[in-house]
Amino acid sequence: MDNVLNNDPNLISNWLTLTHIQMTVANELEANLLENYQLSLKEFYLLLSLSEAPDKKLKLQQLESMVGLSQSAVSRLVSRFEAKGCGALQRISCNDDRRSIYTSLTPYGQDKVDRALVTFEEVLSAAFPEQQVEQLLQQMLRLKQTDSK
Repeated sequence: MDNVLNNDPNLISNWLTLTHIQMTVANELEANLLENYQLSLKEFYLLLSLSEAPDKKLKLQQLESMVGLSQSAVSRLVSRFEAKGCGALQRISCNDDRRSIYTSLTPYGQDKVDRALVTFEEVLSAAFPEQQVEQLLQQMLRLKQTDSK
């Protein structure tokens, strides 16, 4: 049987390099967030998603894709976050549907995410010079759009 998958021998190597870069930067982000704000990367994503939401509140189902976790994992993340007792989040019952619960960002949570965002952006800026990254992302998007046509 012919090996038809060997059209580009660098494809897997390039993919592994890309994921290695992403994991390295994610680890650095998490280390800085933990050290300076006692936030994991997923907790930061949770706070950031809430800070950008209308009325600074979202249902758990809405947070799933934003944080990159299943609904049960998001629920556990919110519960662990609340157990810390720092007052960054609160749960609110939905007036329209008593079965639904919103997770809401408090003013303290907004302050925490605002401060953490400065560190987050500093780490990203050091890892990825802005102009080079923007050019690379634009090239990747153009290639992806060409492939999907």
